[in-house]
Amino acid sequence: MHLHSHAHKATIPFILSILDESEESLYKQDIEVKELRAIYNDYISRLSELEEIAVLVANILRRQQDVHAVRHRVKEPLHLLKKIIRKKQEYPDRHINVTNYLEYINDLVGVRILHLYKDTWYDIGSYIQQVWELKRQPYAYVNNEKTKQAKQFTLNNHKVIVNTKGYKAQHYIIKVKPNKQLYFVEVQVKTLLEEAWSEIDHCLRYPDQEPNELLNRLLWMLNQFTANADEVATQIQALANELHKYKHEKKANPEVTVAQLHSHIDKLPVDEQEKQYLYTCLAKITGK
Repeated sequence: MHLHSHAHKATIPFILSILDESEESLYKQDIEVKELRAIYNDYISRLSELEEIAVLVANILRRQQDVHAVRHRVKEPLHLLKKIIRKKQEYPDRHINVTNYLEYINDLVGVRILHLYKDTWYDIGSYIQQVWELKRQPYAYVNNEKTKQAKQFTLNNHKVIVNTKGYKAQHYIIKVKPNKQLYFVEVQVKTLLEEAWSEIDHCLRYPDQEPNELLNRLLWMLNQFTANADEVATQIQALANELHKYKHEKKANPEVTVAQLHSHIDKLPVDEQEKQYLYTCLAKITGK
């Protein structure tokens, strides 16, 4: 990793060397290296403040009861410059400079929330929106827009985006203003299993940039396994809650509770023989 001392201003030769670009190649992309240098120097002066923001946001998010783990990072200066170059290719008419880059780049600070059960996304998302104002509508990345959960995202004002490679998460761009300067923080919400798949996908897909049909297919299969595991985990949690209610709540209607327990087993992505075994286990517990 290239790291420039925060005590000294970066020079144009330094910027060109870390980017492995020439002034001419950047000019052809309608990018001035002087502008990149100015952004770099401004950004490194803000790194300690951004790190404090990352820690603050992460600690506030940990208070939400459904949050299992929180990770945070501040974007490296080199990655910021590379993103600005990519943005220029994506939006040729947009001129990002030292006076406006904080407005355009939403993920200088990134915070990732991991939760155990996929249905708890709603309470976590609600908590985020209660604590902070959002820059834009939340995004929900899904594999299939026709699923029950995708419809729930739409009903709750999330922009549903289909990701054909298997990525799933909800993204919230929150506004944070510790002093006079407004910053944006990207908060990603995923289940633990969605994160596991993403990490494996990232490790295997990105070192080899060549399209590989075999690898893509295997990663897609793994994605389906983790999606099924997420569904199983969610139904196990629901079953555990219903069983607790059945055993400990005097007002609970036994017939209704048993019917609900059966419905959770019905929803499991397992074969009929496995379901029949689970029904037998349930009958031993409830006597019904």
